[in-house]
Amino acid sequence: MNIRRIGLGIIVSGICLYFVVRGVEWSEVLRHLSEVNLALFSLSMLLMLLAYFLMTWRWQHLLDPLELPAQAGGTEPVASKSAPASRGGIFGLYAKVMTGYFFNAFFPARAGDIVRAYLLGRETGLRKTTILATIVIEKSFDGIALLLMLLLSLVLLPSATSTASGVNPDLLAGVAGVGLVAAVAGLVLFYRYSDRIARLVERLFAVLPLPRRLEKLIVRLIETFASGMHVFKTPRPLIFAASISLLVWVVVAFMFVTALLSFQSPFPPELLAPAGILFMTALVNLGLLVPALPGNVGTYEALCVAAMAVFNVDKELAVAFALIFHVGQLVVTLVIGAVAFWTQNLSLSEIRPVEQRAGEEAEQSLEKIGKAAEQGLAAARASEASSRQADKR
Repeated sequence: MNIRRIGLGIIVSGICLYFVVRGVEWSEVLRHLSEVNLALFSLSMLLMLLAYFLMTWRWQHLLDPLELPAQAGGTEPVASKSAPASRGGIFGLYAKVMTGYFFNAFFPARAGDIVRAYLLGRETGLRKTTILATIVIEKSFDGIALLLMLLLSLVLLPSATSTASGVNPDLLAGVAGVGLVAAVAGLVLFYRYSDRIARLVERLFAVLPLPRRLEKLIVRLIETFASGMHVFKTPRPLIFAASISLLVWVVVAFMFVTALLSFQSPFPPELLAPAGILFMTALVNLGLLVPALPGNVGTYEALCVAAMAVFNVDKELAVAFALIFHVGQLVVTLVIGAVAFWTQNLSLSEIRPVEQRAGEEAEQSLEKIGKAAEQGLAAARASEASSRQADKR
């Protein structure tokens, strides 16, 4: 594990926890927690598991275009359409997704995604870097969907609510709009010119005064994303996956609503309105991109409290909601994830070298991508030069 990364996470989580608990009347927090309707709150946790299932469905569509390595004695690759689904179906993939989230609760830097890629690669023979590329695409779709929800909520949010809390909705809407346009445009450009953009970014970072390790990390991420886009011959799987992403976050929004309604103390109607729910869902989940301790301890509570502050929610009520909502998600994820982990026949001794092996394979894969991209650029330049000579003649 990277000690600096863990240290940064501890600092961020510690600062967030300080601002969450500062000045809180814990007797009021306990009173709010004692009044929670457990039936409604349990329903919200079931909605979370439904969201995970939809994420699995989306991942299955991203895996469908991939090709498995040739079987022993064969020369042709096997279409993965009959592979990931037939090796246990969508429930088999769901077990891998939940195992990944199980390890995310213990390890920093989303290490569970590497575990998920390792499990599928071990079962199907697909390269871990190729599988990781589909996971990067997943995260990109999540970011676009959340930016869209944030922008829509800011357009619909009553101006009186945002003004009273000191939030400038026009500024936030502008930032969200720019981010959304940039994300969509970047995705389209990557789909059409993935190899060229990856090499261009690599050359750009080569001349910038950045630490070598940071430069290498950024380039690896971009090239892994480019390699994932390269396998999609048609945009249909990407469009379908993007549509499922919107459905995922609509379900998550309903999860927030149900959890809020489980409290006996009423929340402001502006928060329970569609604009308020969209705003809270988008803000909390976009904020989880910030590095923190495993399980997002501290940051999750701070984001929930900050989102509710926009609607002038009493801090004790906001802290009570943040605590039980986060703890509930962690407990359910750990329980289901532990069962999923048990079904994968994966020993803890295998986990330690997983990240190291994935990194080594990434280096080899990215070298091949770079060489292929350079050959493509050289061929394009040669073709352009020959056409110019033909025009002169």
